[in-house]
Amino acid sequence: MASSAGGYRVAPARLEAAAAELEQRAGVLKIAQTALAGENVPATAFGQVSASSAASATYTKTIKDVAGKLDGQITKATVIHQGLTAAGGGYRRADVQVAASYRALMPENPLPKAGNPAGVGGAADTGQWATAIAENRTKVSDALTSERERLANLLANGGKADDIANARTRIALYEDILANDRQILRFDPSGNGRIAELVGRIEPGTRNVGLFVPGVNTSFQNFQSYADLGKSLVAADATGRTAMVVWADGVFPQNVVIEGPAAHYAQTMAPDLKAFGDELRGQIDSHAGPGVVVTAVGHSYGGATVGLAEQLGLKADQVLHVESAGMGHGIWSPSDLPASQAGVQRYSMTAPFDPIVVAQGNAGLFEWLGAGHGADPDRFPGVVELETGRDANGDLQWGFDSHSGVLKPGSDSWNNIYGVITGGPLTHEGFTSGSLGEMVVEGVGRGL
Repeated sequence: MASSAGGYRVAPARLEAAAAELEQRAGVLKIAQTALAGENVPATAFGQVSASSAASATYTKTIKDVAGKLDGQITKATVIHQGLTAAGGGYRRADVQVAASYRALMPENPLPKAGNPAGVGGAADTGQWATAIAENRTKVSDALTSERERLANLLANGGKADDIANARTRIALYEDILANDRQILRFDPSGNGRIAELVGRIEPGTRNVGLFVPGVNTSFQNFQSYADLGKSLVAADATGRTAMVVWADGVFPQNVVIEGPAAHYAQTMAPDLKAFGDELRGQIDSHAGPGVVVTAVGHSYGGATVGLAEQLGLKADQVLHVESAGMGHGIWSPSDLPASQAGVQRYSMTAPFDPIVVAQGNAGLFEWLGAGHGADPDRFPGVVELETGRDANGDLQWGFDSHSGVLKPGSDSWNNIYGVITGGPLTHEGFTSGSLGEMVVEGVGRGL
């Protein structure tokens, strides 16, 4: 804050910067506290004399006391961090509200209205997305009626357990969409289902928009988990400047081993994703204005889809590969991308021993057969490799579970996803590529 005539001028950016620095320091304290809490030195380490046990007990008590004090400091740092973040967000929202109040006095520039679920213009501005959301609400309602009838028939005629479970999952999704006025931009219940959802609002004041593309096994059965990821990222920004689009408007491979290596799913989805990116940019330009950063996030097979959309000129300022299958079939160097992508900043993260490493960078026969997903994103020129491998508790996160575990809030990977999308702090250290040597060194260092 800086003093000015009659009071103080608040700089929310400084509050947020201080909060980010405090969060980093709390992270360092947490690492130290975890290491101390796990310290266990046997009495024999102090020798075999009678005083060894007493020395061991004293040492153990000292370690626990220090760990306890660190825990207290972490709690204080976390509380202050949350307070600074909330304060910064409050000041920014107040700025937006004041600006909106003045803008409302200008009839030539109507504001978004509360009854407009898309967060687009006022009554005179129906907007492409507002129309799509209204139409899709009707489609979801019709699909709910149909699925309820299907479930009743399955139950009455001894249907398969999997079919009954799938019907119930769809019904729960449809009911939640309708009950919470969710902003569905694309909807097709046929097959495994195709859907795209806007979380948050694209309006004056929006500065960050993420476009998330999931991977293998994506369907209506697990879409909610990806929507929840979008919600967690939007909710984490107390300033209200972040929106997310979860894009599953395609036919995704449903088998990791058989269909996962095939490139044609991504090749089919990429043109639709590129077209959607154009539509998204148009919505941003007309309803949020300049200065908005668009980040395309591809998870698993979604990384290959994003990569091929980039080859078609996807309008994204940043691209983040998360446990990505590859840069896209046939993409091995920046020269395989068009000039429009020259300014795109790219990031990548792969958890230790994630089986996806088997797919990354495969060439030769795979590509000749129409399979494979191009270069390893972690090694692609110009890509910034980010840290991943810790869950919210700071524990090692690796192997099969890490493939989706990296999307869980609080993990170092989730923090980096949020940091990329919002322009916040990023961590580049630690084991990011999943090499055996790095993991062994880490494990030995912590006595695992």
